[in-house]
Amino acid sequence: MPELVRNYPQKFDTYFEPFLGGGAVMFNLLTKHPGMKCHVSDLNSDLILTYIAIRDKVDEVIESLENHSKNYHKNPSHYYYQVRESEPTDIEKVSRLIFLNRTCFNGLYRVNRKGRFNVPLGSYTNPNIVNKDNLIATSQILQSSDIEFLCRDFAEISHDIKKGDFVYFDPPYQPVSNTANFTSYTNRHFTDQDLQRLADLAGRLDSKGCKVMLSNSQSKKVEKLFSSSKWNIKKITAKRAINSDAKNRTGHFEILIKNY
Repeated sequence: MPELVRNYPQKFDTYFEPFLGGGAVMFNLLTKHPGMKCHVSDLNSDLILTYIAIRDKVDEVIESLENHSKNYHKNPSHYYYQVRESEPTDIEKVSRLIFLNRTCFNGLYRVNRKGRFNVPLGSYTNPNIVNKDNLIATSQILQSSDIEFLCRDFAEISHDIKKGDFVYFDPPYQPVSNTANFTSYTNRHFTDQDLQRLADLAGRLDSKGCKVMLSNSQSKKVEKLFSSSKWNIKKITAKRAINSDAKNRTGHFEILIKNY
């Protein structure tokens, strides 16, 4: 994260992030530019619903999570898998996503081809399922900011973005080994064709006068797609997030690509 912060553009108009995920960059930018206008999106409709519910109905989200916490501590394994197999709606769908994130293995979000969450229970003594203060603070930030949340394909930002805007792409990373392709956030995999579409889109946005920044693994495929002189590629060290033993999450190289 510090490396990303050091590479933000100094000035820009609207901020776009079409692979929103946990929103770390968006929240960090909002602390620096409180009045910033944001268009953020993701293909995961449950994730977008969660952001909107935390913004608009945080008390209901907290109440539902408190029920999850109470039931979880009675019988963690039984309750976890019961919730994992459930298909709730509305606020219960939101609290289910947060509950699973707080109690599953490594906080990983992964679904199978049928769109079913399939991560096993994590080994936690006392997971912080509710985290009320954080939810309220997040809700207040979202309420006080000019943010549009959308569920859409990343390429659709081309309809809204204009010269002087800043876009950060944080797509599913290219695997660096045969076993590295571990995570799928939707039941639609990010293919080589999607990566090519992303590179083509980034090129068009550069021509439009947008400020573009992109993160990915250090792979020859990515470096080749962004080999043009208009792209600055910087190698950075990051921690591997997926390892059952935190002590064995070794550093590996990623790349940060930008056109400014």
